[in-house]
Amino acid sequence: MQYISTPHQAELNAAERMKAWGFADAVATTGGSDGGVDVRSRDALAQVKFKGAVAGRPEMQQLYGAAAGGSQRLFFFSASGYSDQAIQYADQVGILLMTYDPLGEVDGVNQAAKRFLADVSVSPAAVEAPTDWKLVCALTAILIVVLSVTILLWWP
Repeated sequence: MQYISTPHQAELNAAERMKAWGFADAVATTGGSDGGVDVRSRDALAQVKFKGAVAGRPEMQQLYGAAAGGSQRLFFFSASGYSDQAIQYADQVGILLMTYDPLGEVDGVNQAAKRFLADVSVSPAAVEAPTDWKLVCALTAILIVVLSVTILLWWP
């Protein structure tokens, strides 16, 4: 992971995290007025605060307003943390508050974010893949036939 040293790198990090969480179409916005949204996905929006003071309630309200009553999940990523008023407001309207370190590691701040991260942190290896039993049976039958024919042809 590259050391995050610019606002754009922070936005790219947030977009990559969101992709890893299942928002495959997450894209960091580039340049210009973003209207409070730095990462967009069909199912999620995110604001990313790179440095400076803690994020406050006005930034939460801006992100919430950018969603305009849509059904998208709302994320706020901050390197500097959140004011108490920001956390209270985020809890009221359902914004998931995340902090990130200079290496891009993300932690949940409010309970909604912590629950979300716990849900998405299930290792892919721990999730059992579905088995296509018809395919398994068909391949087993083919193997039995091939072995039987081979034995009959080579048996003295």
